[in-house]
Order: sequence, then structure tokens, then C-alpha cells
Amino acid sequence: MAARNNARKTQPLWPFLAGVAAGAAGAVLAQALAGRKDFDPRLLREAIRDPDVPLTVIVPGVLGSELLRHDGTHVWLNLGNAFGSHDLSLPLRVPLSASRDDLIPGGLLGFDAVLPRLFGFTEYAELLALLTEAGFRDVRQEARRSAGYFVCTYDWRRDIVESARRLEAALERLADDLGDPQARFNVVGHSMGGLVARYYLRYGSAEPDDGQPVTWAGARRIHTLVLVAPPNSGGIPALDTILNGTRVGFSSTTLSADVVAGMPSIYQLLPAPGTRTLHDPETWKRFGWAPFGTQRRVRDARAPDPSYDIEAHRVFVSAALARAGAFHRALARTPSSPCPTRVLLLGGDCLPTLERAIVSERPGVAPRFEAWTRREAALMYEAGDGRISRASVLASHLPGAETHDGGSGLPEIHQAVFGSADHHGIYGEPTFQSLLLRALLRPRRAHPHARR
Repeated sequence: MAARNNARKTQPLWPFLAGVAAGAAGAVLAQALAGRKDFDPRLLREAIRDPDVPLTVIVPGVLGSELLRHDGTHVWLNLGNAFGSHDLSLPLRVPLSASRDDLIPGGLLGFDAVLPRLFGFTEYAELLALLTEAGFRDVRQEARRSAGYFVCTYDWRRDIVESARRLEAALERLADDLGDPQARFNVVGHSMGGLVARYYLRYGSAEPDDGQPVTWAGARRIHTLVLVAPPNSGGIPALDTILNGTRVGFSSTTLSADVVAGMPSIYQLLPAPGTRTLHDPETWKRFGWAPFGTQRRVRDARAPDPSYDIEAHRVFVSAALARAGAFHRALARTPSSPCPTRVLLLGGDCLPTLERAIVSERPGVAPRFEAWTRREAALMYEAGDGRISRASVLASHLPGAETHDGGSGLPEIHQAVFGSADHHGIYGEPTFQSLLLRALLRPRRAHPHARR
């Protein structure tokens, strides 16, 4: 009888698992039958053989790097993340440099495992497939001085300036491995990875102090920088994530608001100063958001977390907001000299993209991130790639946007190209494939700013 009861309890799970398997198989089959018309890399067969083509370094966006325990086991992303939760939260400590755990960055998410792609992390598999078809090779597996690629992963939860320092260390190691003190590389920064690369280009490893001038310290290592859908002005979805968390597969706990609360990088994705006042703790106090409200933090559906220290949470959020404000001011600072590196900006503007929220004047009432009427939709959404708006990619809130040929407020941008692509599918769109490959295969001698 007990065995029969157990069978009855587990029986409803099988149709669900069968549905998941069938859906995954159907998605793979549909992709195979679609016959997508990619750009044909064979058109550039001569360029790939040019020994003067720099190595390419890829900097993924938020969530794009695997996180591992020291024994090599995966924490992000694994099956447990999709159905349950591994605690990815960082401790609420100040200074922010002390807010860390023992996880380390691993490989590029979605490249060598099926699970991430089933949950929408397809862009990096498409990017590396494109580079491989064009003749690029992973320099960690096949040493070469040109037409190779290297993936610079990092802990996407941490401060973006810290990640920029990791990028600097990676480029220095590559230069040492090549035996070339003057080596310069092509860098592709996707989404938040574009902010990592832009900060490094402007300041190297320097702190984002208000008195720090733009030195173009990273130009000594960057030949061409390709920014793919970077949130240069931040975005309102970051506020939604901080206040409400975000789902991962079937799990609402893996990246719940409690978990995200201790990640400095998420605060640095908030709308930039000059577009909102979200970096001011007084704004959060006024509306009673997060720790400045009256609710205790709940770690699960049963009871409040007894170890929760609301005052420590408030101190942490204030410090994270201050750091985010300094970071964005550094990225918006007007340089005193032209950028010595060619910078290409790629983005999508074909989809309605959330740019504003509905905020109640009543303290403690969370903002609303969904439109209920057409009028609200017209106010809340703008053109973008479904995740990052065109205005954010261009940093159009900055004064320089009015006179820039491409409409960007960033003086380092040499060329901006927009087209029909969503945030996670841009590397599968033929126009962007062509633009990206031609930029990466441009030899050093053809660069007007090349330094030999």
C-alpha cells in the first residue's frame, strides 16, 4: 500500500518532466529546421589569414559567467538553480570590497552546456560559433598571435570597477604570453560587459573618484572596442530586480530580491544620474523601498529571517548607491583629449523596451513595471532590444548626444549601428554578424590610431 501511495505521489511529476523534455527537443528541432540565414564567414576567408589581425577578448554581461566552488562544481548555472536555489547572495558588508564569498568565475555561460540555452542564455554560444566558423580559435586551446579569441569571465555580482581590474589583469597576461609588451587587443563587451570594458578604457584600474580625469589608460591594450547593447545610461529593469528579484527557470528564489540585495553590480545598472534620482538614498527613504520600508526580509514563505539586520542592509544600500553614482559620473565625464581607440556601438531598436515605472507617492508601495493601459505603455516603453533601450545604449541623456553624428552622448563612440535584434539574439542576426566580424578582422595597420 505504501509503495502504491508513493507511486501516486510521484506520478504527476512524469507528465511535467516529459513536457519539459518534449519542449526542449522541439526547440532544438525547430532551430535546426528554421534554416537561419547567417552571414557566411567564408566571405572573409582572406582576412582571417592576415597575421596583423589582433586577438579578440570577449567580456560577457551580467549572469554570463559561470560561478564555481573551488572544487570546480557549478553553482551558476545548474539544475538546482532552475528548480530550486543555491544561495548566491553576498553578505551585506561595508566597505563593498568585503562583501564577497568563496565562489570563483568559471567559463562562459551557455557555451558548452545545454541547460543555460534552454533558459534563454543563447547569445554566447552563437557568438563563439560565429567566431569559430570564421576561423578564430580559443587561444587557451590553440596558441596563436592573431585571429584567436579569449573569454574574460568575472563574478558578475561584484563591483564593476573590480571586474574592470580583472579585465586589465587578463590583458596583461595575454601580452606576457605573446611576449609583446606593446600588444593591443580587440575587445567585445556585451551588455554589462560593455560597461566593464568602457571603464577600463577610460581609467584602467583607477578608482571612480570625482576628481579622477579620463586618462584613456586602457587604450594601451585595446585596439578596437566593440560595445554590444551596453546599458550606458542604466535601465529601470535593474530597480525591478532589486525590489522584486527575477525568475530563473522555474525558480523564484535563486535571484530573489533577498539574494540580489547584496550584489553591488545591480545597483550600478540603475538609471544614470541625470536621468533619475535613484542613486540618492533619500529617494529610497521617501518611497519606503527595500530596507527603508517597514517589512522584515523574508528568506522563504514560512517566516522572516531571524538573522536579518535591517540597519546593516540600509548602510549597505546607501554605500552601493553612492558607488553606483560615482561609477556613472566617471563614465559620463567629459575627457580632455580624443579617445585613441576605435569604439563601435551595436544595438537593437526594434522592440518596445521598459524605460520607466509607475511610482506611487504612498511610502512602502512598490513601483509598477507593467503597463495597464495603452497610455501607460506609451509612457513606459521606448525603442530598444527588449532589455536595453536605444536611449540607454547611446547615453542620449548626456549633452554631447545633440551634436554627435550617431546621436551618442559618449565622445569615445566612433560609430553607432542599430537594427532588428533582441538583446539575447544579436549575434544571430546577419547584419550584426557581418559588422562584428569585419571590425574584428580589421588589421592593426589599417587602424588610424594604431600604435606599433
